[in-house]
Parts: sequence; structure tokens; C-alpha cells
Amino acid sequence: MALVPSDIEKIKTSQYLRFIDTTPTGSSRTWKVVGIGVTELATEYNPQVDTEQWIIEDSARNDHTGNQKSSSVTQKCYKGDPEFEFVNEGRDKLNYKTHILEIDLWDKEGSNYKAKESDGLVTVTSYSGGEIEYDLMFDGDPKEGTATIADGVPTFTASASL
Repeated sequence: MALVPSDIEKIKTSQYLRFIDTTPTGSSRTWKVVGIGVTELATEYNPQVDTEQWIIEDSARNDHTGNQKSSSVTQKCYKGDPEFEFVNEGRDKLNYKTHILEIDLWDKEGSNYKAKESDGLVTVTSYSGGEIEYDLMFDGDPKEGTATIADGVPTFTASASL
């Protein structure tokens, strides 16, 4: 008896892409991939949970009220990498804003990939000349949608609002 379905596929880290907008004050997005010089990257959801235990019960009740999404990035520095140069430019700036695009390459329908776009903040935490560390802070609720990629450049289309 087979317990593992025959149609499952392993998802690779390289199938979850993150891009940041290197011209966030412009009228259009200039997406640059986060990944050159980066060997591992995860998104932390940092769930916000309110817990309440009534005096007449033995177990608590939990209410998941929100998330504080962020990604901590450690990146080797490469001159000419537009994503690194954008982050490096914000080393001493407060409230260094951007937009963040997450694309699931493994979740595709036709030429469209499942995607989310969020407002974001870049906060540099350490710089050594050869390596830069920073946090991508996701700001507010993401816009759900799809993305297409042509010549390495994504185009995001938000889903229709309800």
C-alpha cells in the first residue's frame, strides 16, 4: 500500500522568488531579484496571538490577530547588482521604503504564477564592506495576484477586489 501520492513534487528554494522595487517613489515598479550573494532566505511570519484563559477552563483560547512578516537577509556584496546597490544606498536612511514582490514559481496556471505584492521597508543592520545584512519588513496586508516573467522581469497583476 503506497502512502505517498504519486503526483507530489518537491518544491525547491529557487522556486520562491522575492523581488524589491528599486524605484519605489516612481510611477512604475523596477523589480530586482533578491538572491545574488544570498545563500539562504526565509520569510518569518512572527504571528501575533492574543491568549485568554477563563477561570472556569483548564485550557486557554487563542486568537491569531495578525502577522509581522519580515525577512532577514545576509548578502555578499557585488558591485553592479542593482538590488544590492539599492539596499546599500539606504544604509543610513530611516524609513527606507520599497515594495516587495513574492512569486511562487511552483504554483503556475498557464503563464501566470501566484504572487503577492506588499509595501515594505529596508533596514540595514550590519555592513562590513564585503557583506551587508538587512531586514525586509512587510508593511500592511499584501495584494494577492499573479505575475508573469519575461526576460527575468516580473509583471504583477492584482486580483480583483471583492
